[in-house]
Amino acid sequence: MKGLMMDEPLLLSRLIDYAADHHGKTEVVARKINGQIERSNWQDIRSRSKCLAKALLANGFNSETRFSSLTWNTANHMEVFYGVLGLGAPLHTLNPRLTVNDLGYMIGLMEDTVCFYDADTQPLAEQIDQHCSAIQHWIYLDEGEPLPTSSLRNSIALSELKKGFDDNFEWPVFDERDAATVCFTSGTTGRPKGVAYSHRSLTLCAMNMTMVDMYGSANNGERICAMPVAPIFHANGWMMPFSAPMNGHKLVLPGRDFTPQSIVEMLDSEQVTIAGAVPTVWNDLLKEVDKRGLTLSSLGTALVAGTAIPERLFDALESRYIAVRTTWGMTEVPGATRASLPPGSQDLTDAQRRVLTTSRQGRVAFQADLRIVDDNGKPLPHNGEVAGALQVKGPTVAARYVGEPEEKTMDWLETGDIAKIYPDSTMQIVDRAKDVIKSGGEWISSPQLEAAAISHPDIELAAAIAVPHPRWQERPLLLCTLKADAKVDSQTLKNHMALTLAKWWLPEEIKFIDTMPLTPTGKINKLALRQRFGQSAAAEF
Repeated sequence: MKGLMMDEPLLLSRLIDYAADHHGKTEVVARKINGQIERSNWQDIRSRSKCLAKALLANGFNSETRFSSLTWNTANHMEVFYGVLGLGAPLHTLNPRLTVNDLGYMIGLMEDTVCFYDADTQPLAEQIDQHCSAIQHWIYLDEGEPLPTSSLRNSIALSELKKGFDDNFEWPVFDERDAATVCFTSGTTGRPKGVAYSHRSLTLCAMNMTMVDMYGSANNGERICAMPVAPIFHANGWMMPFSAPMNGHKLVLPGRDFTPQSIVEMLDSEQVTIAGAVPTVWNDLLKEVDKRGLTLSSLGTALVAGTAIPERLFDALESRYIAVRTTWGMTEVPGATRASLPPGSQDLTDAQRRVLTTSRQGRVAFQADLRIVDDNGKPLPHNGEVAGALQVKGPTVAARYVGEPEEKTMDWLETGDIAKIYPDSTMQIVDRAKDVIKSGGEWISSPQLEAAAISHPDIELAAAIAVPHPRWQERPLLLCTLKADAKVDSQTLKNHMALTLAKWWLPEEIKFIDTMPLTPTGKINKLALRQRFGQSAAAEF
């Protein structure tokens, strides 16, 4: 017997309709490309999106058109998001921080023919247009100004495209498994890989994001104000552009300015209650907060992902009464762990809670099964002692990448991480498979080396990479940046690390560098470090 419930597809147009109909006056605040603050609400965003969808259809575009966006976290981008997705067409969010060569490759792989761009990204759009001829129509996301002169073919301003159209438009109904947004991975050793999210998977992700595990508890009727510090082109801005309208949250978007000064200004002025960022960004934000003498009294939850949170950063956030919630995910599997402690943890001491939060990356979430396997693919026990290759499966996990044949479909996604899973279902990333240091047949964990280094008060950032060794095959090389007025030297730092690490783990050489290379998502760029320092021979041990 089948269930007798209505078979309504989980489409993202349902999200924006719900937001407009039931909390339409809730604000969406964004910094425009020109730096000014734009105040709109969910009713406005839906109206603009429907008007755009109507105009696109009238101009010959439809659900079969491949759209891309080369822009930042703005209200215009939200309009494009829901206008394009509401048509049933995929929207490929391009990362303006990538090279023209990579962007051209991704556009070609996706077969994009329409691209939305803005005043900031126009020079890049012109380079792309010269590099590849795939884009046939360029739509300029204007903010009231006329279409600027450019070398782009077939360009038109958004306001001109929509002229004469209203929002009297019914969203089409289609398969919830159709592609919605497409994001490409960063930090891979080869070409970026495309992840095509479905309407169904993004709806489920939005539901997961707003559980108490992720956002934290709120008093009944209390307004939540969410701010994704991650750009929308990075894993859909940590799903906040979807979870906010689903739950009536105020949404704050930083535009193209991701400097600590701009972010902190908006956190403070808009009374943001939850924000998500990687540890390096949180470090920079807290420096700016201290510089301005602010308290950020409204900020109740700091969502942290990307890499493990250093204990020092945890202490700095908690001392400001900001609850730290750590989670883990990838472009291929957003929000794979719940950012909460296991049930029954309320009696833990502050010290125990601190260790559990900083050493683990959340606990297994409902929509993503996690397991660890050995080198032969055999599942390993979840006892918190054995480490193995981390694999994921579930309704919000990528089955294969854009452009791959059907036979490439995966039963379990290989994450590239080495992890432990504990009996309480919490998970700990031990290392990236490509970052593990194997010395004399024994593993050395680079995150533990880095955590030991960062615990010294003079160290700003630390990264451990493997370098060749004539006897032990590999040994660790530690690269560090120092805080201002730091006085620590290599031996002093090594002595400090020896307090928590085995002697044979300690690096023979520590290099202090001026700047640490970061990926577009704020993580330490170990590929760049390996290219620069990876062939250095380790000192004899």
